[in-house]
Amino acid sequence: MTELTQMSLAEAARAVRARDVTAVELLDACLARIEQTEPAISAFASTQVAAAQTAAAELDAGEITGPLHGVPIALKDLFFTEGVPAEANCEALRGFVPTHDATVVGRLRAAGAVIVGKTNTHELAFGVSCPASRNPWDTRRSTGGSSGGSAAALAARQVFGALGTDTGGSVRIPSNCCGTTGIKTTRGAVPRDGVHLISWTYDTVGPMARSAEDCRILLEVISGASRADPYSGPEPLSDVRAPGELTLGVPTDGFFDGIDTDPQVRAVMDAAIEVVRTVVGNVAPADVPNSAEHAEIGLAIVVSEAAALLEGLRNEHDDLIGPEVREILGAGAEIPATALASALAQRVSFERACLDVFDDQDIDLIIAPVNPNQVVPHGAGELGGVPLIPATTQFTFPVNGAGLPAIALPGGFAADGLPIGFQLIGRPFAERTLAAVGEAFQRETDHHLRVPQL
Repeated sequence: MTELTQMSLAEAARAVRARDVTAVELLDACLARIEQTEPAISAFASTQVAAAQTAAAELDAGEITGPLHGVPIALKDLFFTEGVPAEANCEALRGFVPTHDATVVGRLRAAGAVIVGKTNTHELAFGVSCPASRNPWDTRRSTGGSSGGSAAALAARQVFGALGTDTGGSVRIPSNCCGTTGIKTTRGAVPRDGVHLISWTYDTVGPMARSAEDCRILLEVISGASRADPYSGPEPLSDVRAPGELTLGVPTDGFFDGIDTDPQVRAVMDAAIEVVRTVVGNVAPADVPNSAEHAEIGLAIVVSEAAALLEGLRNEHDDLIGPEVREILGAGAEIPATALASALAQRVSFERACLDVFDDQDIDLIIAPVNPNQVVPHGAGELGGVPLIPATTQFTFPVNGAGLPAIALPGGFAADGLPIGFQLIGRPFAERTLAAVGEAFQRETDHHLRVPQL
């Protein structure tokens, strides 16, 4: 590995601005790293080497354009880029080439980012694994999903930052599995036009990187309303609050009822609490709704909306959609309108209950595991006899239902050497504060600096 690829995104951006390294040199280092590691992990669905080389050379020839000037970035293969396939690992979308960039991609380019390629995902992002990619910490294990290719590319030091999407944990779960950092954004904080979606209500776009600082830099570039996405909210991200002013809520035992949480996962969270305790103003118990209050209503909403969003694709190319996703979409199409209406109303009540934790209990942050389990084997379809999605998303899916932001941070390692992380959940639009707490945590720990030995 070259010294250049070991830099953080923030360090790489500063180096280019100071003219200590060129955009072409950074890109060449990343391309060399991709060539070295890609046979083992298969993070990328495609790379756009020639276009990236041209962009890097043009950036070197001009003035500094923004905070990502010359920094190589990857995109989950759901994001539209003009003239480049966006196939979502689905045969039914094979050959689909957008004629325009997604708003967030345009913002990355305007900030000076060099787009290296598209990363692998679960088919149509409808899963918590990424079958095409392997975990850099142990290629026999899952990357998590569905943004698994993005997390794998980051852990392997192939790129400095990436974008993912999160419907029920798809930014946080792969970050957890691969020892990287990711932010699930508030509903409406980041525009989603030009992105393959499965749920209007639950889908979010979020930054993925090696550190909280790097995620914050990406977040500032991509956030903000867009007229092209009517669902993006006009409310801006809240101003950052100093960690020392905050109260961390530690969920009481009822939060874990019915969830078989691995002891090593709990141990990592407990250790993280002790570190976070040193950077926040107060730590207090918090009565947080149990995920059982959300699971069924959330699933009904997501699969119904997915069936509607993908109805055209199903009508034209149903035979080219994989059996797992086809079954889910078929089930979504059969949900009665009355049941969906009831689920939507119950989701609002659940969201209000989650907001009440902050408002009524004077809590600013909630700490929780990301997954209840350790990293599963590559190709696993279930855990303890339960399908992988419901078995692994008890702590992530409700955050989407409530529309809240959360940051996934590396918190330690299991006995077998695989990463284990945790998440901090915040008030709506408090991403900057979550990142600030994450940065403070990472100044006290080195989990995010560890590099897998491929």
